[in-house]
Amino acid sequence: MVTWRNLGPSELTRPTKCVGLPRVVESDGPHSLADLRAFVTAERATLRDEMSKRGGFLLRGFEVNDPADFADVLGALGYQPEAENPFDTSPRSKVAESVYTSTDTPDAYPILAHNENSFLNERPLMISFFCFVEPIRYGETPLFDSRAAARTLDPNVRAKLKEKKVCYRRRFPKKRPGWAPIINRDWDEAFGTSDRDEIEAKVSAQGMVCKWHPDGRILHTENVVDPLPLHPETNEQCLNLQAFHQTSILQDLDEVRPRQNRLHNAFLKMGLRLLYALDVMPVQILYGDGTPIPPDEMSEIRRATWEHSVLFRWKKGDVLVLDNILTGHGRMNVDGPRKILASFADPVTFPV
Repeated sequence: MVTWRNLGPSELTRPTKCVGLPRVVESDGPHSLADLRAFVTAERATLRDEMSKRGGFLLRGFEVNDPADFADVLGALGYQPEAENPFDTSPRSKVAESVYTSTDTPDAYPILAHNENSFLNERPLMISFFCFVEPIRYGETPLFDSRAAARTLDPNVRAKLKEKKVCYRRRFPKKRPGWAPIINRDWDEAFGTSDRDEIEAKVSAQGMVCKWHPDGRILHTENVVDPLPLHPETNEQCLNLQAFHQTSILQDLDEVRPRQNRLHNAFLKMGLRLLYALDVMPVQILYGDGTPIPPDEMSEIRRATWEHSVLFRWKKGDVLVLDNILTGHGRMNVDGPRKILASFADPVTFPV
């Protein structure tokens, strides 16, 4: 019924060191959703074992046509889906029970390499994606081997991250101004309320420090996270962070510059620099003691991450299932229609 294989060169948009991420499970002929559900149920242990070894697997060539089919496949895998986290930095829309758009961030912006909710101590162990509308060009979801990134990170930087941890500093306006980046969620978007007492309770429950601007219209939060957690099942050290740092974001814009109008790319960089100059960036990463991460150290973190990346071309009906601690992801810029859906499951909590 299926062929187990690795991605071939024609399916990749650039060469990779990470052969086998993800493991491809491809239909060898027409098969219904019921066939896939039966296969996944029977091979659940094998698929989960592949995910622990390789970081994820890709179901390709099956009849998965809509969000309900996607949810059905995840149910057969035995995952317990969870709702979107209100503290998530990526704007999303709910399309079905426990199924969301992967992001509503404008197509021109690349999305930083990250492990889902790695800015929190609780995050999903599993994240999955479904290609509902295949992109015409670009729009890859790059994957990152978090184990390899941790191993190959400069030892001095790794030791510093382990000792100091990282701090995420966020800024939530009561109402998001029209010029603000879409990731700058306002109170209603992030918390579903504008009641300060309710917001403080939700923030405190996540172990965050809550600070209000003197005029009461801006909420600042801070929390410290271990960026090098041990996987709860394999006990391997993984690099888990979201590099909301001017150095990383500018380097990501350099990454997609050959794919974009150069003036548009320059405009995006100018806007980013302005946000940092005005100190209104919605999310920032620092060391856990509040000191800035130097640009050369952030560049080293990005190097270790991108050196172990995989960029493949989506096909309609693809279902990608990842171990969210072992494997990070992002998004390249998009050209043309694209709709990738996402689901999260099996939350785990890490000590600071």
